[in-house]
Amino acid sequence: MNPIRPLVVIGAGPAGIMAATTAANRGIKVLLLERKNHIGGKIPVTGDGKGNLTNINLNLSHYHSCFPEFVLPALTEFDFSKTKEFFEKLGIKLYIDHEGRVFPYSREAFIIQKMLAAELRRLKVEIITGVDIQEIRKIGSTFEIIMKYSPSFYAHKIVLATGGLAAPQLCATGDGYRWAVKLGHHLEPQFPSLVQLTTNLAHGNFLNKLKLAEVMITLLVNNQVRANKSGDLLFIPHGISGTAIFSLSRLASEALAQGKEVAIRINFVPDLTGEELKKFFSGKVKSDSQKPVILLLQGILPERLSQFILRALNMEFDLAVGRISENKIKSIIDNIINFYLSITGTQSWKYAQATCGGISVKEVNSKTMESKIVSNLYLAGEILDVDGDCGGYNMQWAWSSGYLAGKSTADKA
Repeated sequence: MNPIRPLVVIGAGPAGIMAATTAANRGIKVLLLERKNHIGGKIPVTGDGKGNLTNINLNLSHYHSCFPEFVLPALTEFDFSKTKEFFEKLGIKLYIDHEGRVFPYSREAFIIQKMLAAELRRLKVEIITGVDIQEIRKIGSTFEIIMKYSPSFYAHKIVLATGGLAAPQLCATGDGYRWAVKLGHHLEPQFPSLVQLTTNLAHGNFLNKLKLAEVMITLLVNNQVRANKSGDLLFIPHGISGTAIFSLSRLASEALAQGKEVAIRINFVPDLTGEELKKFFSGKVKSDSQKPVILLLQGILPERLSQFILRALNMEFDLAVGRISENKIKSIIDNIINFYLSITGTQSWKYAQATCGGISVKEVNSKTMESKIVSNLYLAGEILDVDGDCGGYNMQWAWSSGYLAGKSTADKA
């Protein structure tokens, strides 16, 4: 029989690593278990591989949950300044961009993983990778971690930091949900976030890989405006992506999960008004009436988008501007500043960066991250019903909740 460990952390992603280092720094002997053959979770791919590890604009408005205020104790205990201090102490110089996103100065995410691995070694945290956990049982005051191919591990305390359902290709399995539910916890509904949206756009593949900068997207739910976001827009096969879409994807995904009608309106030129566009076209009708409409439209929009809009309006590319009716000009302008697009769904969990929903935070002590259902069980990171906006907020939640869980296990020792 394996000895009873003081603390076992399950899941070696950002939250689990932070919990393990924090507890070990306080003198607790830690065993860190990981399903994959290496540690780090999603760290290598965060920020498109550049390592967006936090954001300076930390406040409650960037977090979502059945009880959003739950995040405040952890974000206060381990705030941006402490996060900055922690990573700089590891040896990572930080860079802050104009949106407040924080990266390693090298813009290489793998250095975060390497530095954290070195810190775990320094603290003599025992790490076992490639494990296959079947179940977690509570026997009196002891946890039994039942393995598939090896003898059980035993622990006085556990930090469960196994993540959610996003990115199954990175070994997100949702197993932690199953173990926690069997121990008495409940799940809030889960759906993908920070994910591309799918559409019913006819001939949309014609626009594939077209990227537009600084468009304005309006999200409509049951024909009511829910949010407006500006940013990049990228057309992909059967859908849309980009920073503006990612920023709206949580609201869209939640509404779709509830069976509501979801659509967006796109303003391709948010710095131009409809009146300015009307004057532009009217002026060309008078001064350059023989110019083909496609050339005129390309003076405003990229070529493929210009062609797409004219095709949608059944207009010939070489039609002279002077022959276009006022109603057609109005239709062109409407498609430029108010392009309507029905949203049919989201891309699969494979393409999601975060999980909405998870273990209900109403069953967890926000000041310690300890379960209210099972004593000495702590939960941290994406396994909980907490998700953040795009821009480093989910990583900060991992660091903060992992820190608070690790600290609390040591404080209760």
